[in-house]
Amino acid sequence: MPAYTTADIRNIVLTGHHVCGKTSLLDAMLFEAKAVTRKGNPAEGTSFSDYEKEEKEHKHSIFSTLLHLDHDGKRVNIIDTPGSPDLIGQAIACLPAVETVVLVVNAQHGVEVVTRRMMESAKDRNLPRAIVVNKCNMTEVDLAAVVRQLRESFGTECIPVNLPADNGKRVVDCLLNKEGTSDLGEVAEAHSRILDQIVEIDENLMEKYLGGEEPNFEALHDPFEQCMDEGHVVPILFTDARTGLGVRELLDFLIRWFPSPLEGNPRPFLVGSGPDDRQDERPFTYTNDAMKPLLAHVFKVTTDPFVGKLAVFRVHQGKVTGQSQVLIGHSKKAIKLGHIFHLQGKEHHEVNEIIAGDIGAVAKIEEIHTGDVLHDDHALDSVHLKPLTFPTPMYGLAITPRARGDEQKISQQLHKLAEEDPTFHWGTNRQTHEMVINGIGELHLRMVLERLKNRGIQVDTKPPKIAYKETITMKAEGHYRHKKQTGGAGQFGEVYLRVEPLNGESPFSKKNGGPGFEFSDEIFGGTIPGQYLPAIEKGVRELLETGVIAGYPVQDVRVAVYDGKHHPVDSKEVAFKTAGKFAFKDAFLKAKPALLEPIVNMEVTVPEGQMGAVTGDLSGKRGRIQGTNMLPGGMAVVKAQAPLAEVMQYQSQLKSVTGGQGTFVMELSHYEPVPPQVQQQVASQYKPVEVEE
Repeated sequence: MPAYTTADIRNIVLTGHHVCGKTSLLDAMLFEAKAVTRKGNPAEGTSFSDYEKEEKEHKHSIFSTLLHLDHDGKRVNIIDTPGSPDLIGQAIACLPAVETVVLVVNAQHGVEVVTRRMMESAKDRNLPRAIVVNKCNMTEVDLAAVVRQLRESFGTECIPVNLPADNGKRVVDCLLNKEGTSDLGEVAEAHSRILDQIVEIDENLMEKYLGGEEPNFEALHDPFEQCMDEGHVVPILFTDARTGLGVRELLDFLIRWFPSPLEGNPRPFLVGSGPDDRQDERPFTYTNDAMKPLLAHVFKVTTDPFVGKLAVFRVHQGKVTGQSQVLIGHSKKAIKLGHIFHLQGKEHHEVNEIIAGDIGAVAKIEEIHTGDVLHDDHALDSVHLKPLTFPTPMYGLAITPRARGDEQKISQQLHKLAEEDPTFHWGTNRQTHEMVINGIGELHLRMVLERLKNRGIQVDTKPPKIAYKETITMKAEGHYRHKKQTGGAGQFGEVYLRVEPLNGESPFSKKNGGPGFEFSDEIFGGTIPGQYLPAIEKGVRELLETGVIAGYPVQDVRVAVYDGKHHPVDSKEVAFKTAGKFAFKDAFLKAKPALLEPIVNMEVTVPEGQMGAVTGDLSGKRGRIQGTNMLPGGMAVVKAQAPLAEVMQYQSQLKSVTGGQGTFVMELSHYEPVPPQVQQQVASQYKPVEVEE
């Protein structure tokens, strides 16, 4: 058994914008707690977190990494995450595993894009948050301005609980201490501010405090933990990972004040009626009790060069041992886990059990995937975690292997990469037969290609394709008569059908393309026997996939077959499939077809003086400016909507416009019809391949 209990565990995720110093801070924490014998350094390739080849070469985090340390009798599990906006999916995926999200802020740069997005994601998941202002000893740092910016950006609940003092040589506590001065003013003033915030949620404590009684640790612990759980307090702490300033104080604070698994907000598990029918979803209450049935959630899957596939999981109830027989979701077949591990970066230490509230890993179980719930009770087979919201991967590249015969190897590696990264997708375009990979942005896919190269696979890439879609704008009728005589038995089928926009509505405002497709039978008198209707639908669905006017999938169409003819001898399913396909094409071309393009929401952060240049540039790309916000520190945010086709290469374009000072994030909003000239241009490039029936 481990030397600690569930109450002794603290689970945190370190997140924040690129170059805020998360990984350096984690290395400093490990060294301070004597979990390692040397202090790692990402810039020198010696970090305990950034151990993958790609991370050592680029000198920054690319993957999430789990490490742990023991401090003052408590076990602290820490997940380090990448800071690039393109790799934010790695950080979001780790949120269900922790009680507290620690946002690391660069004291020189203040609040940045990923800081905002992760603060929003943590708040959406009802997770307590804390802020660490790092790099406090760097030149030209105005810590008071950083604190003001944090409070303006995220609310007055963001309050310092310690302060730098003696010109950045030490930090002084202001939660339990009110004596002395700091680099940001009198400690007593900061002490009063944080106590005023805490006592608001506890009437008895407020009464004693207003009566002049100074609360101690025992009096403050439970109210402070409740404040963190409710988001009423977001503590701000100060560190400098390079010099070690505030690192011990951070460790002391998190084990004393951050919630344990027994104290944190429960994860949003739901219970539903079945894997494909979750209409009756309702909250599921669990308890961090080792005697209860097992409930564990797999939040990360990775491939280790020595042990193979590793599934990393958080135990929310019960415990896991090497002898555990577990069920995966709705599976009825139990699987023995065998070897279970605690992870320390690239190292794995086999253990006898993982207790409730702790994080561990299991190796070589191919049936386990990211997002799976592991349990040992059939009554829990419909329990699942509320799905996370990830950015939509819209940046695409078509890839082809340089070496003949590598197609199978590429598919295997892409499958592994997609399982390891929730924001990476891939597939084969059925029309062009191209293998297409999709990610958040250019950097994301560059890392994927580098990962493939390091696994022995070289590929060539083509410019990204836009995921256009096709639809119709009015009702129309179509007809096709298929008659074929080959000397023996012939083929005959005749179909009349009607198409109209689904639900009679314009599909253009529906995110991700609306509800799809409906097929109905309106035949009277048996002019087409019912046995041929599935063949007609199959023919229609072929065109739904391959497109009609430009080779892109068709959406938001209702098809009704209302008449036709058959022959008692020559009618066959293949004849009605062909007739249905070409009758649909006939109707589609009469129904004023439209080509739809993806529209993205963009949030561009730039220096205030360059806001005009950015808004003008976006307007020239058919963008619509939705609004602008001024940020502290001379920065501004431009919110806009623009066609993905116009901003696919925006990363390099923004760098050019702003001299490298701008950053942006984008996500899919909806689909809209393209301008007529664009539709004509795209359609003219389409050369359909007719298949002999």
